[in-house]
Amino acid sequence: MRAAVYKAKGVLKVEDVPDPTVGPRDVLLKVSHCAICGSDLHRYVHGMLRPGAIMGHEYSGTVADTGAEVSEFRLGERVVRSGGRRGPWTDPPPYPPRFSAKERGWLASARPGAYAEYFVTDADLLMRIPDTVSNLEASLVEPLCVGLHAVRTSRIRLGDQALVIGAGPIGLLTQQCAGLAGASQVFVSEVNATRRALAAQLGAEAVFDPSQGSLEEEILRRTAFGVDVAFECAGARSTFHEAVQAVRGAGQVIVVSLSWEPVYCLPVDWVAREVEIKAVYGSRAGEWPIAMGLLERRRVRVQPLISKVIPLEDIQAAFQELLRPGTEWVQAVVAFD
Repeated sequence: MRAAVYKAKGVLKVEDVPDPTVGPRDVLLKVSHCAICGSDLHRYVHGMLRPGAIMGHEYSGTVADTGAEVSEFRLGERVVRSGGRRGPWTDPPPYPPRFSAKERGWLASARPGAYAEYFVTDADLLMRIPDTVSNLEASLVEPLCVGLHAVRTSRIRLGDQALVIGAGPIGLLTQQCAGLAGASQVFVSEVNATRRALAAQLGAEAVFDPSQGSLEEEILRRTAFGVDVAFECAGARSTFHEAVQAVRGAGQVIVVSLSWEPVYCLPVDWVAREVEIKAVYGSRAGEWPIAMGLLERRRVRVQPLISKVIPLEDIQAAFQELLRPGTEWVQAVVAFD
């Protein structure tokens, strides 16, 4: 089968690899779509993978074969990755908290991923795709779960004001979830013009370019005391500080992004105002059906985020484009159908 294989830092090569084997509790998928995740870009550009690894975890596909102990899925059913069956949404994160970022990157890529024509996974890590949700849309249920988890972890209440910093796929999905959770106004800060326009299209109260003025001053001008909750979804050097400065006294900062470099931090900026800083990572098992339900009922829109649907052979060029400063792409999805 054909797959995108990580060869070295910044290099993916599409080549023939052995077909995967199916264990007793495994399901073999004919991959339909696999979205390119920001964490894949991080591993690719920072060299956080062992040569020979196959990435790809935002996938949808069709059941092509099942192991001897699998009875819950039938051949031909459309399925998507799920959070598993570990329990309620409050389950602990999937990785031990003391793993380094590099170790976590390697661990996540230990089993071949779905940038391939076929992919094997445990049956417990799948759920069916509703008839009204396309395979393309379903491939974005994982990033939707991240935004959903960020909002559900926050203290946001009906009528609150919220700020989302960073209008990439996670930020734009967090923006929509914050509105569904009751925020009366959701402001968005983003340096990229294409992404600012998309945030406005998806209902942001106002969209700011932080390179053109003080985000703190803009927020204070519109809210008087600052927002109730700020979601930091950018992971740039300045954005953690911007989030802290934008919230009111006793407000909350939710750190969603995975920053790979030191960020500016002056504790007195938030200690004196008793600002709560809360980190979130990934999502919880029980949030996946909720996210799929939002897609099924059209409460969250993912189609506008998809800038390009590409064949597998174009994946190296797509990674490079998504990493290019000023790119007009927001989300790219690899299609096999």
